[in-house]
Amino acid sequence: MTETEGALDARIIDATPRPAIAARVRTPWEELDIGALFDRWFPEVVDRLSDLGGVPSGPPYARYHQFGPEGTDIEFGLPVEQPVANLRPVAETEDGEIGASELPGGELAVTVHRGSYDGLAATYERLDGWIHAQGREHGPAPWESYVDDPSEVADAAELRTEVCWPLA
Repeated sequence: MTETEGALDARIIDATPRPAIAARVRTPWEELDIGALFDRWFPEVVDRLSDLGGVPSGPPYARYHQFGPEGTDIEFGLPVEQPVANLRPVAETEDGEIGASELPGGELAVTVHRGSYDGLAATYERLDGWIHAQGREHGPAPWESYVDDPSEVADAAELRTEVCWPLA
């Protein structure tokens, strides 16, 4: 069974806000090469965190503030144990500058996508439908956390990506 078949294993959780370090990148839709953006920004975030002495507290994530034909605004980051000093808030940074961020707390709809990243759009669509089936509305800026490192997983069908969508 593929991720797009069968019942969606989703739940609503009450999350605690988590500090993070991230780069926020805006790109025109027609120029979007998401794989290249991941390859560029995740290593830069990790290097900057190391330079500042911060400690990661979870897997890397990509948070979608805007994603569509009108443009993209994506935050590439890492949750950290403690807020990192000497960084401006990522919302106040220049495009591509690394700053302090936070994965929001409150109610989140959460599911785990299993398989290649190519299927993530279908998982977001299914989670959106699930949220509405619960009588709820989604809020802004969902994100995905990359539970597994693709360089360490032999079969892309085994990759796990946690998808989190804040609720309104």
